[in-house]
Amino acid sequence: MAAKRIVTLGNAFLDTIVYLPRLPTEPCKFRANNVMRTGGGIAATAAYATARLGADTQYWGRLGQDAAGDDILARMRVAGVHTDHVRRVEGGVSPIGTVLVSPNGERMAFGFIGRDLGDDADWLPLDRLDGVDAVMADYSWWQGAAAVFQEARKRGITTVLDADVGDMDAVRRLLLLPDHIVFSAACLERLTGTTDVALGLRRAAPLCRGIISVTIGEKGFWWLDGDTPRHVPTFDVAAVDTNGAGDIFHGAYALGLAEGLDVEGAARLASATAALKCARGSGWESIPDRAAVDALLMKGVP
Repeated sequence: MAAKRIVTLGNAFLDTIVYLPRLPTEPCKFRANNVMRTGGGIAATAAYATARLGADTQYWGRLGQDAAGDDILARMRVAGVHTDHVRRVEGGVSPIGTVLVSPNGERMAFGFIGRDLGDDADWLPLDRLDGVDAVMADYSWWQGAAAVFQEARKRGITTVLDADVGDMDAVRRLLLLPDHIVFSAACLERLTGTTDVALGLRRAAPLCRGIISVTIGEKGFWWLDGDTPRHVPTFDVAAVDTNGAGDIFHGAYALGLAEGLDVEGAARLASATAALKCARGSGWESIPDRAAVDALLMKGVP
C-alpha cells in the first residue's frame, strides 16, 4: 500500500524535559535526576508520529528565524517530516517549553507559545493539498486551521481537530469546520460544563459538525456514535513518561482514518502508538515505528 499523505498544521516547540524525584506542590528547590531536550508541540509531535508510522508527512506552521526554530526543524527531518512549508519569521521567537516528569511518568508542562510569528494564513500553500489523504490541525493558530479545513473540505480530504484548553475562543471558532474533533478531557469539560463523559459529548454535539470524541488519559478514548457513547480502552503499559501521548494519539488517529479505518480502528491504532511511547520514555525519540505498533495490535487488546 502506498504511503498515505498527511498534513499537520499548528504549533511546534523545543522542549526541555526535567526528571524530578517528585513533582512540586509548593515553591521549592531540589536537584533533578536528569534532563533532556527534544521536540514538542501538538501538530509537530503528530507529524513526527505519522512519519514514524510510515506516512508521507508535511508539517505546516510558523517559527522564528532563531536557533530554537532551527533545532525543531532538524529534529522533525530526522523522522522524514517535510518542512518546506514552514514560515520562518525574522524577529519572531519560536515556542519553547519545559516539562517536569516524576518517577511514575506523571508530568507538569509549561509552554511559551512564541512571539511575533504573525497570525495571517494567506501564505499557506493550499494548492499543495492535492493528493493529501488527511489533515490534522491543532487550535493554536486558528486562522491557519480554518483555512486548511475549509480548503480540505472542498477537496474531500478527511480533517481532524485537536481541541485543548489553551485557547477556548480559538476552539469555538473551529468547531463547525472539521470532520472529526478529538477533545482533551479538560477542553470538553470547559466547553460543556460537565465532567460526565457521555453528557459532555451529547452537549458538545450540537456545537460541532463532525464526529466528536475525547481522550481521557489512561481511561481511554470515547466517541459519540449517533447518540450512543462508545469506548476504546488504553493498552496496559508501565508508563515512563506520558508527555506528548495525546498529540501522538491525534496524529495516529488521523493516519488511521486516512487508511480507511473506522473510528474504533483508528482509535486502536492511535492508542497503541501512544501507549508504546509512554512505555519507552520521553521525547520524539521514543515514538514507535509501525512494526512495533502492529505487533502490539496483534495481541488483540484492547
